[in-house]
Amino acid sequence: MADQVLSRPRASWWARLGKDLGRRIEHRGPVVWFLIVERGIRGLGVLGLGLYLLTVNQDRLAVEVEGIQDRFGLTEGSGGLIRHAANYLLNQVAHLSAKGVVLIAVVSLVYGSLELLEATGLVLRRRWAEYLVVVATGFGIPLEIREVIVHPTLLRAALLVINVAVVIYLVIDKRLFILDEGANT
Repeated sequence: MADQVLSRPRASWWARLGKDLGRRIEHRGPVVWFLIVERGIRGLGVLGLGLYLLTVNQDRLAVEVEGIQDRFGLTEGSGGLIRHAANYLLNQVAHLSAKGVVLIAVVSLVYGSLELLEATGLVLRRRWAEYLVVVATGFGIPLEIREVIVHPTLLRAALLVINVAVVIYLVIDKRLFILDEGANT
């Protein structure tokens, strides 16, 4: 009997990954709670932006942007970094073509849905959500590195460091992609 257990072939890496994806997270630490809140808020915001851009009339987009700028006092040129960034983004949106607005709306809907899926999976304590966070965050790191090199700012560098730290934490502490049988906790 003991020889049968020892001689049983080890499951393939893909089979072990599939089994691991279906597991439930036993412990959520402060990093996972941070990810739940951050991904949830960002997902709702980006999804809302996508829905708004799909419903706005392209002919009135410039007028709508002007109204938003007036309402929040963004046209005066004064204010901090967030006001300057919001004003810049609004000006970029005001000059988009109809196809450009639809493209940004669709991308926003997909990205916002992905962020909400990550947050929901983490709330439900699903292991696949941790993998999804690592893959989605890791996918953006090369783009962030490029942005830090081409347009260096303290904020971009800080966001890059945070995202790299999140990926490292999840891969090492949560033992993602380390598929030794019985080793993942």
